[in-house]
Amino acid sequence: MSFSLQVSAGDLVQEGSRLTIVYGTDKLKQDLTLWMCERYGIDRFHPVMGSCFQNYIGGVITSHTRAMVQSEAQRVLSNYQKVQYMGLRANPTLYSMSELLWSINAIRVTVSYDSVSVLVAVSNGEQEPTSITINQGT
Repeated sequence: MSFSLQVSAGDLVQEGSRLTIVYGTDKLKQDLTLWMCERYGIDRFHPVMGSCFQNYIGGVITSHTRAMVQSEAQRVLSNYQKVQYMGLRANPTLYSMSELLWSINAIRVTVSYDSVSVLVAVSNGEQEPTSITINQGT
């Protein structure tokens, strides 16, 4: 089982004099949120991490824009699954079933001139459904 420090609005969450830790389904949701909100290619140690959602804000919205945003969300989720798979192959005890991205159940996209909203519904390795919503705008 792995864990992460809890992040809220870009800051670490503190309870008293300690930093809060997330694990299980909460860690999965936090990881997916961070991967989706991170700008693609900005992390030199994880060059495939992040999304290009910002590229669809402020441009011409065509009949293909929604499909391209949905495809981008699918790409990010697939990359996340690949990272988890490589981690599991290297160390089978690295993750608990509750933090594994088992299936992608739905990706719903709303695009307007100044914002992109993506709802991602997934299930973890224990078949528990969960979802996150990513809103990016100007």
